[in-house]
Amino acid sequence: MAEIRRETQQHSGLNLSNILFALFKHKRMIMLCAVVGIIAAAAFYFLYPPVYESQAKLLVRYVLERSAVDPIEAEKAATALNDTTDKVIGAEMEILTSWDLAVQVAQAIGLKRLLPLSGASATESDAARSISLGLKVISNKGSNIILVSYKNRDPQIATLVLQELLSRYFIKHLEVHRSAGAFDFVTQQTDQVRTRLNQMEDALKSLRDKTGIVSLKEGSTALTTEAAKTQEELNAAEAELAEHQALVKQVAENKSKTWRTKSQLSEKSPVSERARVAGIQAKVETLKSRLYDIQQRMKQLSELRPQIEELERKREIDEANYKYFAATLEKARIDEALDPSKMPNISAVQRPSPPILATTKRDKIAMGLAGGGAALGIALALLRGSVLNRTVRRPLELETQLHIPLMLSIPYSAARNGHLALPPNDSTANPGALATRPHHSKLAPWEAGHFIRPYCEAIRDRLGLYFELKHLTHKPKLVGIAAFSEAAGASTIAAGLAASLSETNDGKVLLVDINLGPEDVHPFFKGKPAHSLNAALERHSAIASAADNLYLATVGSPKTGPAQLGLKKFFDMMPNLKASDFDYIIFDMPPLSQTSPTSGMAAFMDKLLLVVEAEKNNRELIKRGYGKLVAERDNVAVVVNKARSYVPKWLDAES
Repeated sequence: MAEIRRETQQHSGLNLSNILFALFKHKRMIMLCAVVGIIAAAAFYFLYPPVYESQAKLLVRYVLERSAVDPIEAEKAATALNDTTDKVIGAEMEILTSWDLAVQVAQAIGLKRLLPLSGASATESDAARSISLGLKVISNKGSNIILVSYKNRDPQIATLVLQELLSRYFIKHLEVHRSAGAFDFVTQQTDQVRTRLNQMEDALKSLRDKTGIVSLKEGSTALTTEAAKTQEELNAAEAELAEHQALVKQVAENKSKTWRTKSQLSEKSPVSERARVAGIQAKVETLKSRLYDIQQRMKQLSELRPQIEELERKREIDEANYKYFAATLEKARIDEALDPSKMPNISAVQRPSPPILATTKRDKIAMGLAGGGAALGIALALLRGSVLNRTVRRPLELETQLHIPLMLSIPYSAARNGHLALPPNDSTANPGALATRPHHSKLAPWEAGHFIRPYCEAIRDRLGLYFELKHLTHKPKLVGIAAFSEAAGASTIAAGLAASLSETNDGKVLLVDINLGPEDVHPFFKGKPAHSLNAALERHSAIASAADNLYLATVGSPKTGPAQLGLKKFFDMMPNLKASDFDYIIFDMPPLSQTSPTSGMAAFMDKLLLVVEAEKNNRELIKRGYGKLVAERDNVAVVVNKARSYVPKWLDAES
């Protein structure tokens, strides 16, 4: 899994190496955009009109901070306090930034002072909008301090607007937090509740008079106690009555049995007992009457209990409402007479300050322009270099993205020694030995000082190793060199490789130019003897060499087209090629395309070198062309030419 992730990252078109390559390649565009951004920033910095700012601070107190003994309760209280404070501060900030308040300030100051440049066309909405745009109201979370600031190009207006805004804000605050006519409303409600209380008190008094109790609970308890006590007294009186009645009866029964003397002595006793019985009977009747009255009162109280309880409950509710409205009425009286500038819950920590020059916005915009230019350049560089560019930019991309083995990478040379200019098309110079323009006296690839020689010698050594490993000992060995586009450097590499092979003293080397046509002449044959291919292939033919063991041959002449060497003619020439006395024949072949004979000739080569021009050839074109050639015969090697390294060596992973 790690290997898959690493491979995916390596094949990504936006890895660090590609980003650095794109940035350093387009560094001039980045620097140009950065310079344009800096110029724009400087112009904005010096041309930006000055803006003045006045600041004020308000302290809003709505919740009293109290500490709790329990730490958990203290934390809850602190959280609740912060939430409440944020809500209150948020409400006050909405009031400060309200459109109504801005309109009031605009009306108070005047349109001419707020919008002097608009003239008669200015409206209150425009003035209020200018106030809203210049106003800034901020507060930190959990804080009860509100910072209010206003910016304007006129320093006097900046302070004046802020002063008027705060003055109007205090009035607006009272209007918001108390409704219009609040005092009259609370007074009316208080009177209504008081009237209901009086009515209920009268009703309760009437019921109390009817039942003879002051309090339902206390009266019920008193009647119950009185009834119990009366019943107890009644029971005692009835018991006493029964006792005395029994005594009187006993005396009457024994009267006849006693003797006369005793009867005379006790004659007065029955009379007193009968009187006592009569008194006790009267007491019993009185107690019964009183108990009946108590029971009747209790019955009446029981019938009136729900009505009394309902009245008492309503009375308690109205008493609570009366207390609330009384307190509210008192607060309304205070608010009615309160000076807006002396509100107890809001105070000005800092009055509007003198105007100061505000440079924060100007500096931010200037820095944004300066940095935006460089950022735009970087974005364009990445877009052009990594997203829109579909060419092979670096040799490593062949292996990591196209999975094509790389034989060699040839760096770009600013001098390009040996790339000689072509003569005019109407030149009458000897086609076999074309002259070089006088002002372009550069080296040919077979000369020792040419920059291509070290790379061609490396290609020569790798070709020798390849032939050894493949056990290719026949002569001549055919090596084709083709590119994917014109001017990719295939001819330079072909000439340099031919020269490198000719210096090994292993035999003769023939460089064949198949690109010859009416408008394209081999750029390195000028001033050197070049013969036709047929003449060069004649065994033991007396042809002149361009250098030691190096011979040059062309197909046709400049007046005929490149179709002179078609596939059929190439097949017919194969016996002559194999019978020639050359050790190596290097073919400078036309660019690889659908109509060129290169694809057909490649299968007959012992080795075919495909030249990819860095930053010129499309990846898909290379992938298709290479795949088609490899499918026919596995004798293809790829050389990347003109590879540039824009990244410094200490940053470049490929250096």
